[in-house]
Amino acid sequence: MNSENFGFPFEPYNIQYDFMKELYETLSAGKIGIFESPTGTGKSLSLICGSLKWLKDDDEKQSQPTKTTITSKAEQPSWIAALKGQTEEVIAQEELRKQKSDLKERVERARLLKRNKDLYYVTIHKDSKKRRNVKTENAIIDEFLLDDYDSDQEDTSSSGSRKPKAEVDSNLSKEVQALLAKLETKSKPTVAYDKDENNDENIELENETKIFYASRTHSQLSQFVHEVRKTVYASDVFEVSLASRNHLCINEEVRQLGNVQKINEACLDLQKKASKKGPCPYLLAVDNTSKWNEFRDHALAEVGDIEDLAAVGERLQICPYYGTRHTVKTARLIVLPYQNLLHANTRESLGISLKNNVVILDEAHNLMETITSLHTVQLSLSQITLAGNQLKLYVEKYRARLAGKNVVYIRQILLIIRALVNHLSPKDVMQRKDSVLRVNDFLHALSIDHINMFKIQRYLEVSSLSRKLNGFLDMAREKEEEERQKQLLKDPKADLTPPTEVLKTSTLTLTQIEAFLMTLTNSDKDGRIVTTFGDAESSIPAVKYMLLNPADAFSPIVEEARSVILAGGTMEPITDFMNYLFPSVPKDRITHFSCGHIIPPTNLLTVSLEHGPTGKPLLFNFESRQDVKLIDEAGLSIANLCNIIPDGVVCFFPSFTFLEQAYKRWLSVESGNILSRVKQKKKVFIEPRESKKVDSTLRDYTLQIESTDNNLGALLLCVVNGKMSEGINFSDRLGRGVIMVGLPFANRGSVELIEKIKFAQQSTKDENINAGKEYYENLCMRGVNQSIGRAIRHRGDYATIILLDKRYSTMRIQKKLPKWIGSHIEHSDKFGKVMNKVSTFFRGKRNM
Repeated sequence: MNSENFGFPFEPYNIQYDFMKELYETLSAGKIGIFESPTGTGKSLSLICGSLKWLKDDDEKQSQPTKTTITSKAEQPSWIAALKGQTEEVIAQEELRKQKSDLKERVERARLLKRNKDLYYVTIHKDSKKRRNVKTENAIIDEFLLDDYDSDQEDTSSSGSRKPKAEVDSNLSKEVQALLAKLETKSKPTVAYDKDENNDENIELENETKIFYASRTHSQLSQFVHEVRKTVYASDVFEVSLASRNHLCINEEVRQLGNVQKINEACLDLQKKASKKGPCPYLLAVDNTSKWNEFRDHALAEVGDIEDLAAVGERLQICPYYGTRHTVKTARLIVLPYQNLLHANTRESLGISLKNNVVILDEAHNLMETITSLHTVQLSLSQITLAGNQLKLYVEKYRARLAGKNVVYIRQILLIIRALVNHLSPKDVMQRKDSVLRVNDFLHALSIDHINMFKIQRYLEVSSLSRKLNGFLDMAREKEEEERQKQLLKDPKADLTPPTEVLKTSTLTLTQIEAFLMTLTNSDKDGRIVTTFGDAESSIPAVKYMLLNPADAFSPIVEEARSVILAGGTMEPITDFMNYLFPSVPKDRITHFSCGHIIPPTNLLTVSLEHGPTGKPLLFNFESRQDVKLIDEAGLSIANLCNIIPDGVVCFFPSFTFLEQAYKRWLSVESGNILSRVKQKKKVFIEPRESKKVDSTLRDYTLQIESTDNNLGALLLCVVNGKMSEGINFSDRLGRGVIMVGLPFANRGSVELIEKIKFAQQSTKDENINAGKEYYENLCMRGVNQSIGRAIRHRGDYATIILLDKRYSTMRIQKKLPKWIGSHIEHSDKFGKVMNKVSTFFRGKRNM
């Protein structure tokens, strides 16, 4: 198969071929690519075929024997050195070929075994679930005692380690300390499958180039896996999907805990020899490499998603969570959610190395917001207070048995917690003012700047204090409940002792405190500490670390990976990606590819409207949203458009507040009962604020349109950046029209937004560019582009997009629309012209 044949499952459209060709060239050159392909154009298949074709060709290229040139006598005194070098290379290539052959043979046996379902059911270790360790109460209590800790052990030469540079040079600035700390090698936790790590016979295979594909949700990842199965690569690509314990754990006792953090804690506890509930049967029975390889062989036998991998674990009685981590070593295509790839600590815990590998981030339009969210931590006053009380209870229990260094560090942590409590509950009410501070200023304001946060970070990582505390609290909670039950047995009418206050909740509060303390080691310029008090009667005081600079968190990926691909249906405006994700990357290393839509131009009508039916200008800025006449004008525009747009119409508003305000107005007599006019043609649905009600609303909307009992269509009123604006398929009759009311600019008075705009302005090197304004507009337009992209979903689809705001006619805004929309937009200064265009458009589609 040559480079022109991508193995597409059917004859590709020109734009699909162009996409794959550009992707192939980007990967070959080791560049960064920003790829934009509208939904419905086969983006996923293009990504799969373009990248896997490149991977296959790269493998073939790497397997070709490299010619070794023997130099002249003058340059090379000994021909033996040249021969030796050539021989070593041949041996390495032969070893790699042998390992590949052995692995393929093992995987093929697993495939044959799976096809024979009678043989596939494996009963090994079936009784392992019954094994439990019987322990004394003292042993259970000892389980949660901290091990001795000596912060100076990093200096000792006998240990072979050294004290981190950031701790030695404590007189350095926070920025320098943060940079140095990130260069230090972190200690990795030992997990069950690492026990025979050195005996793995496939060491060479681990160094082969891998493709890491990430997307936002598990449903999107599952859909991607199903797309891979359609291609010619499905039979020979070794793929594995990664997920959290919450999705892959097969231990029912642990799964029943529900909470992700609790599942993680329980899993780690079950791996300890002194575990109260005994070792996990799915790890106890598979404590050697051969068993993990058995899981690997079955996992790689076919392209599968996390449900398939969980089924493999069930059949083999092997933990799928740790099994997939072992399988990553030899897999070539790794499918995983955003958080597992974008968070450095999570990557490390999963054993993921991006060195010289390919990273593909799909649905990347909100990548910067996702990175910011993953690295933002908020704590309420009640959480901080509870964590302090829980830690005090722990110290009281183990005070006499804690080693000196443990006491020192726990005291420092309690001091920090007290400082946070005092900060959020000042004695003087006048001091209850919202604030935004840099990290160093925040530490100084709380009088804890003398504490070495890097040492605190190290202590929390090594000691596992939060895990020990959580286990102790669970034990104390169980013991207290046992005592209460005994009281009831003795006297059913007894006045029970009330539960201890700090044991009432099972929230893992110290874990959250720890996450916040980790942010205090970040570079001073990259984030802010936001303190909010709000309404004294209703709001709970809170402190939050807000990441401002996503580039700092994303840079390790860019630096390590061979190539990084960002892909999405609508990636415009891309200037933010260039400025805030790749600020230090040379422009010639970044490729931008944007293709048109596969639909013919006649299948889409995009119109911007400057005036409503009565001639009132349509300008929905923040100041004019209280203008009831303007709201009425929008309502009349929608009512008239609903008369001529068939089936389903989806209408987006800037916010829930504005949507509810408009809906209430349109119900009133003062508006002329606008909503009653709409209901003559369309049944009206409103996007609910509660996420759990979204599916039922979508179902009712769909049933209304597909119903044959009446001629009514449906109007769905939604919110930009709401649940309906992303990932929802309004294809065909569900979305014949999309109406955008105004531009969804965020609240300019938001403390967080103010800081992000300031950061954008301070980060620019061009004084002639208003980077803050640019960032603010781009944030708005990403929401617009996602919303209006809900309509056209396949080649035969057709729809109209109506933009209700005069600002859409300006070139500045128009350039930030997707090219397949912005390049064909029509502007109308009068409402009658729009009605005529839309009516003509749908008349031409009646016979399709």
